[in-house]
Order: sequence, then structure tokens, then C-alpha cells
Amino acid sequence: MKKIAPKGSSEAFIRKNVLFAEDRCLMWPYRTVPAGYGLAVIDGKQKRASRWMCILAHGEPSFPHAEAAHSCGVAGCVNPRHLRWATPKENSADKLLHGTHNRGERNGKTNLTPMDIEEIRNSPPDLKALTKKFGVSKGCISKIRSWQRWGAKA
Repeated sequence: MKKIAPKGSSEAFIRKNVLFAEDRCLMWPYRTVPAGYGLAVIDGKQKRASRWMCILAHGEPSFPHAEAAHSCGVAGCVNPRHLRWATPKENSADKLLHGTHNRGERNGKTNLTPMDIEEIRNSPPDLKALTKKFGVSKGCISKIRSWQRWGAKA
């Protein structure tokens, strides 16, 4: 587990590296959330370190709900050259490209496998039997069959 940053050191680290000019990832050296994103406190406000870095390097976002998106796909990276403002939709598309999404089997809440999805899509349309067999709702079965869930690559 990474150490909690002594008071003022997370801000100092970000300010020291706001002009970081290397292409490699610049990894956050302090506390992270379970998903790997760094946490930093500046002016008494705690935010993700990547968001603070994006604010200091690129300015406040110009649109609502902006996310600090990583071009490298590494959650703990705070290299300002790897960060940009993106919409949630753009950031989700990046996660698919990087393979850091939590869809399908990578979602910790799923109880279905790619083989189950294939069976659901190729079975006769008996929703009641499928919901009983796989332990999911009729809506879930319908969304899998219409490709609204589990995407094109199940």
C-alpha cells in the first residue's frame, strides 16, 4: 500500500511535475483508490491526482462533467502529456481501446461467461427458462439478445 502523503507533499509533487516533458508514465507515489487512481489534496480539497494535474496543466475544463482522460490507460499516471479533458463517453471509449473497461467478465458483478452469452443468443426465445437457468432478469436476457449488453465481442 502506498503511503499517505505528508501535508503539502501531494500538491508539491503535482506542481513540481506540471511541466513534466518525458513520454513515460509519471506514477503517483502516494495513496490511491482501489482502482489505482491517485488521491491528492490541494487547498484543502481532495480530488484524483490526475484531475488536479489536468487542471494545473491544461486549465479548468471548458464543459460540464469533464473527466481527466489518460491517453496511456494507466490509472496511476499523472503525466500531464498523457492527460486531457474528455467527456464521459470519450473516456469510456478510451477504456475500451486500452482494455481497462469493466465490461463482460471483467465486471465484478457479472455471473455470466462468454459461453453463457453465446448460449443465450442462440437459444430459443423462452425467456422464462433462460432467466431460471442463468439467474438473470428477462430484461437482461433481452438486452443480451439485442446486443445492448455484452457488446459485439462476448
